[in-house]
Amino acid sequence: MKIAKLALVTLTIFPAISVNYLSMSAASQKPSVTAKNNVLLSEPFLQLPTKNSVNVVWFTEFPGEQHYVKYGDELEKQVTATTTKLSRVKEDRDSYLEVFSDKSSRDIWRHEAVVEGLFSDRRLPYQVVSIRQQRSITSRVFSLASQPTPGTALKILLTSDHQLMPMTTANLEQVVKTIGRVDAVFLPGDLVNVPDRASEWFDDRRGGAFFSSLQGRGNYKLERSGVTTTYRGGEIIQHAPLFTAVGNHEVMGRVATNSTLKQEFNQPHPRQVATEFYQQNVNKINPTQDPQIKARWIKNHSFNTDTYKEIFTLPQSNTGKELYYATTFGDVRLISLYVTNIWRSPGLDPNTQGRYKESSENLNNPQSWACGDYDINDYVPKISKCRIYKPVWKVILEWFKTMSSAS
Repeated sequence: MKIAKLALVTLTIFPAISVNYLSMSAASQKPSVTAKNNVLLSEPFLQLPTKNSVNVVWFTEFPGEQHYVKYGDELEKQVTATTTKLSRVKEDRDSYLEVFSDKSSRDIWRHEAVVEGLFSDRRLPYQVVSIRQQRSITSRVFSLASQPTPGTALKILLTSDHQLMPMTTANLEQVVKTIGRVDAVFLPGDLVNVPDRASEWFDDRRGGAFFSSLQGRGNYKLERSGVTTTYRGGEIIQHAPLFTAVGNHEVMGRVATNSTLKQEFNQPHPRQVATEFYQQNVNKINPTQDPQIKARWIKNHSFNTDTYKEIFTLPQSNTGKELYYATTFGDVRLISLYVTNIWRSPGLDPNTQGRYKESSENLNNPQSWACGDYDINDYVPKISKCRIYKPVWKVILEWFKTMSSAS
C-alpha cells in the first residue's frame, strides 16, 4: 500500500516506463542456498551525492579484513569503506531460501565509502573491493558522478511499490532497454514486503529481490502461452543515486518470539500505547530504571524502521533525519515526507482486527489490540494515536481541552 510521498518540483525530464501486463506463473519453490562467503551479496550502489562527492555502498555476508573503492580514469585512486553490521535482519520459514524452522538472525555487513574530490557533470569509473582471508573479491567497473549542476538535462526514474512483484524485474529491464542510463532514482516507499527479512532485499530465490532487480542481477521467470522468459531487471543504481521514502512496508511491528516475520510486520503498536504498558509494568520490566532497557522495550513493543535506516544513507532534516528530508538534485527539488500510516482491513466481521474495530476474541485484552489504522511517528503524542484505545468521544474531548489550554 502506498502512503509515503515524494514531491517533485521542476523535473527536467521524466521517463514513464510501462510493460503490458502478462499472464504469468512465477517460480515458487524454495531451493536451498549456502552462505555467499566468496562473492558480494550486492553490487555497489550510489547514495547522497553532493557538489563534490558521492557515497558508494555494498553488502557482504562476511566482515572481511578490508573494504575499499577504487576510482578514477584508470582506477588509480582508492578510499577505504566503513563497515557496519545490520542489527535486525532475519529469515524464517516463509523465506525463499533454505528452510528455516524458526526465525534466525542473518549476518550481513554493510560497507560504505565516501568518494570525494569529484567535479560536477563528470563521470568516473569505479569498482569496489572486499578482502576476505587475503582474497580480493571485486565488483565489475561502473560509473559514478557527484550532484549535477543546475540546468543539466536529467533522466530520473520515479518508481515505487517493488515488493518483489512479478512485473518489477521486467519493467526495470525495460527501463534500461528504452531509456539507457538514468541520472537518479526516486522511490517513494514499499520497497519490499517485510523489511526485516533479509532475502527480500538481497537474494530471494524467486529472482526479484530489491537490490537484484535494480542492479540487473534478478532471475524472475514469467510464463505466457507456454513460453517462459527470464527477466534480470536493470543495471541502474550502480550508476545513479537512489533516494527513498518510508512506506508502511518499511516499518516492522512488535517483536515476538513465537511470531513469524510477517506476523511481526502486521502487528505494530503506537508508541503511546507501548509507553503506557511499560509504565504500568515498569517494576517488572526494568527494576533498575535503565534508560536503554526502557527505550529498547518500547521500540520492540511498538514499531521500528531500523533496517531501512541501516541500509540507506539519505539526506537528513534537523528533526526527522533520514525519515523525511528535502534536497536539490540539478533543477529538481525533492521533498520526501514521512506520512506513513499502518494499513488495517475495513471489514467489520467479528474476527477482523481492523481499521474500525478490534476482533471479538481480543476485545477484553488491550495488549493484543491492533489499534486500528493510525499514523506512524517516533514521538509520544499528547493524545494517543490509537484510535480504538480510547472511545472516540474521549479522544475528541481531550483534543478540545488541549486546544483550549494551548490558546
